[in-house]
Amino acid sequence: MESIAGLLESTAYMNSIYSPILLRLDNEKDKETFESLFENNRVSYINDNIFSQLKELIKCLNPSLKLNHNEYRELIDKKIGGKDITHYGVWVYYPWNQRLVHLLDETEFIEVRTNRNRYKITKEEQNILQTKKIGIAGLSVGQSIALTMAMERSCGELRLADFDTAELSNLNRIRTGVFNLGIRKTVIAAREIAEIDPFFKVKLFNDGLNTENINEFFLDGGKLDLFVEVCDGLDVKIAGRYKAKELKVPVIMDTNDRGMLDVERFDLESDRPILHGLAEGLSPNNIKGLSNEEKIPYILRMIGAEAISTRLKVSMLEVEQSINTWPQLASSVTLGGALTTDVSRRILLDQYHESGRYYIDMEELIKDKKDEAVQPLPETYIGPPELTRDEMLQDLQNFIPRTENTALAEETITEIVEAGILAPSGGNAQPWKLIYTAKGLFIFHDAHFSHSLLDFNNLGSYVGIGAVIENISIKASVFGYSIISDYFPVTGNKKIVAHIVFKKGEDSAVKNYLEPGVTIRVTNRDLAAKEIFPNDFYDYLKSSIESYQGAELYIVDDESLMKDLGEVLSKAEMLRILHPRGHYDTFTNELRWTQEEVELKRDGLDINSLGATQSELAGFKLAADTHVIALVRQLNGGMAFTKMVNKSVAVSSSLGIITMPTYSELDFVQGGRAVERIWIEANLAGVSFQPISQLVFLLARLKHGNETIDDYYKIELGKLEKAFNSLLPQLTNKQPVFMFRLAKAGPPKVRSLRRPIESSFTYLPNF
Repeated sequence: MESIAGLLESTAYMNSIYSPILLRLDNEKDKETFESLFENNRVSYINDNIFSQLKELIKCLNPSLKLNHNEYRELIDKKIGGKDITHYGVWVYYPWNQRLVHLLDETEFIEVRTNRNRYKITKEEQNILQTKKIGIAGLSVGQSIALTMAMERSCGELRLADFDTAELSNLNRIRTGVFNLGIRKTVIAAREIAEIDPFFKVKLFNDGLNTENINEFFLDGGKLDLFVEVCDGLDVKIAGRYKAKELKVPVIMDTNDRGMLDVERFDLESDRPILHGLAEGLSPNNIKGLSNEEKIPYILRMIGAEAISTRLKVSMLEVEQSINTWPQLASSVTLGGALTTDVSRRILLDQYHESGRYYIDMEELIKDKKDEAVQPLPETYIGPPELTRDEMLQDLQNFIPRTENTALAEETITEIVEAGILAPSGGNAQPWKLIYTAKGLFIFHDAHFSHSLLDFNNLGSYVGIGAVIENISIKASVFGYSIISDYFPVTGNKKIVAHIVFKKGEDSAVKNYLEPGVTIRVTNRDLAAKEIFPNDFYDYLKSSIESYQGAELYIVDDESLMKDLGEVLSKAEMLRILHPRGHYDTFTNELRWTQEEVELKRDGLDINSLGATQSELAGFKLAADTHVIALVRQLNGGMAFTKMVNKSVAVSSSLGIITMPTYSELDFVQGGRAVERIWIEANLAGVSFQPISQLVFLLARLKHGNETIDDYYKIELGKLEKAFNSLLPQLTNKQPVFMFRLAKAGPPKVRSLRRPIESSFTYLPNF
């Protein structure tokens, strides 16, 4: 064991050596060193192929001659001038593997080694390249680039910067053997180059590129002629480009995906913004103060997240879920080495002068020929046409009210309806139309806006319409009116959800205190430190809905139970996103990606209202790609979509479940009134409220319409149902209509907008 320990110690010393020893036997000192290698048993392998190399040299110098073996020997004898051939050229000793090789000396070696470059690279061009210096930061893709440049001799000097060592997982793309694990990537690359060409000049920066060594990297021994940036660190990307721009050095970047190559000609365009303007606002000074989270939007802009491959998008979503880090493939790395070397050579030879971003996408260039026409959406995804005023009036033509209505002035009913439509709805779909006539106020369900996977049997819409009715009741009380609601008043017509008549005489003080809550009520998905609420607060919430026709509130504030319940809720969210229809509903119909879209449509959810971190927002943008989700489903991935719900539950004070006695349209409408009351009460108390009800509506579809979902989702939802019932057995004979979380997060940063009232309300007092 002592011998092993000693060998490990000497090997550790050897791991930093990357320069070969050049020995010319005509030099007495070199000859002594050469002989000592054998005396000390430091040579494990010897290669003396000098005669063959001399044959190649003669052939290169006399390409038109056809020589036989004897003629070659005569010319070789003449070439070496009668001296011992073992003294010709140079012996190269590689200490790290104890190999000794007999080679032509530098000039002749380069002549023979680059001979096959002619005339793709002329001799004159090769001589120009010999004077050029290239710096490479990052040695995953960078190793392939460095080796390709060295093989081609696209320059005379390489400066290699990387702080990392080789790990086993690197060997899928870095060309080296397992005996090099734990050795610096810079050393490995330098050794590979030295074993190809011992005369090639290589300088290493083993701490990577940083503020302390950046001047040396760019200037020591002469200014770089080209900077190749292929590292992961955003700091280096920015600082390196600022230095390159200052010194007028062109920059090339390869991203190892879709053959994307980036070129910035700072040597020709001194005012060019770095990264084509995609890094606007970043500098070497301010980037130091950014957290990793804050850097994400810049990184995504720089790489062009919308243009990366489907598989890389999927991989980004699965990082720290089913994979450890972003993937890189040897084929892509090798392609990057070829592309970067080719473009670098043409820049250095003054043959290419443009800046730009280019894609050499092999999957696009070489693929099966198939019909790439955009497939139409399945008919089941498309909701019915929007309800028109004439259709609603037709439905009301023969309606006979059960109770006489008190006529309201247009200003009064408009104000009441404005309060009503501030109610929440799934995905802020606002699936309602209201029409006021002499017979009262009618609320229609317009499935055009709510048609979705979650709105099974319109149950989610009924909860939202119940909330509208609750708001109307509260606002009407301010004017001294009570309301009488008749639910589903027309047999066989579920579009008419409610008929409301107004009666004078209620003591308006009963609900007046709730009226400010109608306007402040808001979904708040922002996260804050967990705060414990007293039991009397929950008792108050429960008592506020005691008169709401069977509605009950269950509070879960046990931390362990909340965590387990959060797992169930988060997996329901994951299943919704992974379901093709659920994905379409969420990413096409529901989310609003720009402020212009938010203002124009005034429905759906502003992406900035989700309370998401920068990395989570980036994930949403990647997940918007249907091809990405299809592949995630295929890989049985998607756990990244559970993180936001789990994280929000973890910092919540409690979870709430509102139940009704039965599964029926009526109970969901009446349950919606209870939802709005509790929501308003919570917000008035300064408590934040966020719906987490996906499970409720997915389980409704499973239990009452599972023919509309495939076997995979039936199985997965069945697991969630079983887990939910196990966690909350007291709800087994109840019908959950809504679930939410409570916290103390302060006012939200963004509120959802509402469509203009004229788009959903019609006033016809004489009809």
